[in-house]
Amino acid sequence: SVPPSGNGKMTMRFLLRSLKDSWKITAGLAMKKVIRDDILCRELFFDSGPGDDAASRYNGVTDEDIKRYQANFERDSMAMIDLGDLAGKLPSKSTVNGIAEFIIDKDFDKPCLVVGAADDFIVDNEGVIESARYFAVQDEVVTVDSAHDVMLGGKWKNCAKELETWLQTNFA
Repeated sequence: SVPPSGNGKMTMRFLLRSLKDSWKITAGLAMKKVIRDDILCRELFFDSGPGDDAASRYNGVTDEDIKRYQANFERDSMAMIDLGDLAGKLPSKSTVNGIAEFIIDKDFDKPCLVVGAADDFIVDNEGVIESARYFAVQDEVVTVDSAHDVMLGGKWKNCAKELETWLQTNFA
């Protein structure tokens, strides 16, 4: 997801941390290389981590899974995002001290959950914290042991378990 301030600040943080990783994100997403480059797709979304066997190395995401996800990415990329329109809406101007006005003005009392991934290649921790602040849940950020796509791959149960706990706590 895109933090409420937009991608600009996060992009600058990535550029300052690593030109190589910034290039991978730009090439993978803006240039849509994740659609054809299996290795880049794995690295950005599924964390091809260390391991002696394919299951460890590929984090439970098979080559067939990657091809299926790439086909989905390609299909989804046909619906073009109007970046000019999005840029006009971000950063969100409807905030008070970083919190969404609809939460403050409407006496919003619904529980909100913001999930971050410990090994996220695309959204950094600062972006997750900013999103949490936007929904006034900065004390309830859940960080799961996963890559960017927290509900896919071998570590999906980590996020599912956190989500189940949160649902039981807030709606039991």
